[in-house]
Amino acid sequence: MSPAMLRFVCLLYFLVGPALATAENEFTAVAYNVENLFDLDETALFNDYRIAAGKPFAYNRYKLLTKLQNTARVLSEFSDGKGPDLILFQELEGDFSPDSRMGLPAEFLRRYAHTTAEAMLTDQWKSTYAGLPAQAWLLKALHDAGMVGYEVACPPAETDQEGIAHVNALFSRFPITSVDYHSLPKARSIIEATVEIHGCPLYVYVNHWKSGASNLRREPIRVENARVLRSLIDRRLEFDPQADILIGGDLNSHYNHSALFPQLDATGINHILGSQGNEDSVRRPDGPALYNLWHELPPEQRASEVWRGKQGTLMHLIISRGLYDDVGISYSDNSFDTLAQPGLNADALGRPFGWSFAGRAGGGFSDHFPVEARFCLAPVAYAEPTSLGRMPEIESPLRYTPASGIDLLDGTFLAEVADDDLGQHLGTFYRVHGRITSLKPLRIEVDDYKWPAYAPDPEISERLRKGLTGDWVVTLGVWRGQRQFIIEGIL
Repeated sequence: MSPAMLRFVCLLYFLVGPALATAENEFTAVAYNVENLFDLDETALFNDYRIAAGKPFAYNRYKLLTKLQNTARVLSEFSDGKGPDLILFQELEGDFSPDSRMGLPAEFLRRYAHTTAEAMLTDQWKSTYAGLPAQAWLLKALHDAGMVGYEVACPPAETDQEGIAHVNALFSRFPITSVDYHSLPKARSIIEATVEIHGCPLYVYVNHWKSGASNLRREPIRVENARVLRSLIDRRLEFDPQADILIGGDLNSHYNHSALFPQLDATGINHILGSQGNEDSVRRPDGPALYNLWHELPPEQRASEVWRGKQGTLMHLIISRGLYDDVGISYSDNSFDTLAQPGLNADALGRPFGWSFAGRAGGGFSDHFPVEARFCLAPVAYAEPTSLGRMPEIESPLRYTPASGIDLLDGTFLAEVADDDLGQHLGTFYRVHGRITSLKPLRIEVDDYKWPAYAPDPEISERLRKGLTGDWVVTLGVWRGQRQFIIEGIL
């Protein structure tokens, strides 16, 4: 169908449908890096996800169940428990045992309608379940939690590139009328999908670019990742300059990457893709084609993860000018946000409560917050003032200080907690007194128990060199099969 005919069909919907955006005709899109959702087929590329009987923190079906349930808990926070209508997932393990593919989502769910993911992974476990891919387990867990009606687009495992363990996935309640997968150098394939929303096409691009946002030597790889995506966008805009486009996922780049790293000649996200933040200009036919929705939030609220004590914005939803033209699909102004809830997927500092292998069943959620935006099939009244696209040149710090107001429990007892029971103590801040017995590797002794330790914040790591005894703020973690203390602050 030609762009003119598509726009005519969408205009008819406007004439007979609601005159303005309402909750009833809105839909929600979410981008979510779930942090290593792996299946159980024992072909994992990552050592931590190779099932090993007898090792206390090895991956197992109980840990997969915890991961699925916690992911479902997060997604049920959207749309009054119904979950997002579009989910752009990152970090699902690729299916390296394709002889046990999921098949069509509806058929898969019918096949297992008599049971639940929880039962399948516990008392009803069968060895034949081991080959089910990550997207199948996720679909089943969401369905069990009342989030239903999804079609799924997920590429095959990246067997032609060494070391690529993950794939992206698109879950959609609307029909996916076409889908293509586009390989990226040293990264996960882009999903290019056409999603039909009441006759109006939304062109969705699910991404996960090369990792290492702060590693400047990897930026040329992300530049090449961006070139592939930009060529797909240009091809779409050449056919229809007002196409409704949604780009999402983990770009391993900050929205203000060029401002944070001015020494780079080119950044993938800003220079090549053309992500920018002047909302007025993107609404003009002669303006830039893309608008990054991070600019909808005040700078101090822009964060989807924390790395070494600094907040970052690696998760993105980026939209085209077509979503501002009052024809077809429209972006619901100022609807962009993150989901960061202390007590759920955020710790007491407001950082992502990442996944951990601690305990028999593991614990935690993801090292990224999901980002969301709402869209509708109606004209939208845009609020003023609009974003001018200013990009701060610093990353906002987020670390423990005495002013954080967190009640600290005495963590000495953790040495006595059995390995199987450690999971319930994740995400809590503790106070311990001890002495440093080694700097490389870092080891601390607390009440005669020698703990492996890690200080992710460079400032804290440097301060530890200046005193061999002290009081520290710690959280619990597991690294390479050993329990450890993560040093969050010095008292």
